[in-house]
Amino acid sequence: MTEIARAAGCSQTTVSLILNHKPGFKISLDLRKRVSDIARDLGYQPKRTPATAARGGSEAFDSGYGAGARMPSQTARVVREIGIAITSNRFPPNTMLPRDSELLAHFGVSRTVLREALKVLAGKRLLLPRARIGTKVLDRSEWNIFDPDLLMWHVESGIDDNFIRHVGEIRWALEPEAAALAARRHQQGDVATLAAHVGRMGAPGVSRKAFVSADLDFHVAVATASGNPFLRAISALIEVALVEAFTRSWPGDEAGGAQRSAADHRAIVDAIAEGDEDAARARMRVVVGEGIARATRS
Repeated sequence: MTEIARAAGCSQTTVSLILNHKPGFKISLDLRKRVSDIARDLGYQPKRTPATAARGGSEAFDSGYGAGARMPSQTARVVREIGIAITSNRFPPNTMLPRDSELLAHFGVSRTVLREALKVLAGKRLLLPRARIGTKVLDRSEWNIFDPDLLMWHVESGIDDNFIRHVGEIRWALEPEAAALAARRHQQGDVATLAAHVGRMGAPGVSRKAFVSADLDFHVAVATASGNPFLRAISALIEVALVEAFTRSWPGDEAGGAQRSAADHRAIVDAIAEGDEDAARARMRVVVGEGIARATRS
């Protein structure tokens, strides 16, 4: 995934979204084609997702099965539908799922398919199957909320203000520190990569789609430059936050807004290049603070 992202000039998260056909994110056709072509040239076999399966794909994959493990399309469809029903509160926490017989009749699948789907959801800490008792929906505090599928299901089922606020708080806590670590640890080429993303953000006539893509790539690149794999792993969360914010408004809604936002991001690059941890931290707080304000703006 890293090699594809580097060759395509985008984030690994964007590569994953394209190759796994994740719904709900607007990515340009040019970038989709470039990533697909590079992946094919490198011999990468695209994975199919629950959403693809629900549209009639012949097979699908899910992170609950582990890297490279195949999930039949019917299983993937059931996983996705139950997952969205849980995240949207149609199956509330601390309640029991309908009986297996009801689920089998609703989905029209075999008992084996249903059991596999429930196993995947249990792996994401959404469910707790109990022999001879039934399957319990776990409390939200138990959920593996950083799981990319759960984040996608939240988006599809509708993000409420509490979710937006919580995501903003995580960004505020982590991204300034990622910038400070990037100032300390960045490797050769990291600064040039960051500057290139800023250049895309501030390009004359930049579109909303292009700006969002560049902004995401910038924040993921900062996390990567921090040298901390846990910070890099929050990229899916950052993506959800940015997409939600920019569906409400984006800097280009104001004259010169995209260029001003690009300048704020460029200030982070300058601090990282200079190895100034305090400045990198402070300048990232400015950018994240604006992102939080945009996401919570009604």
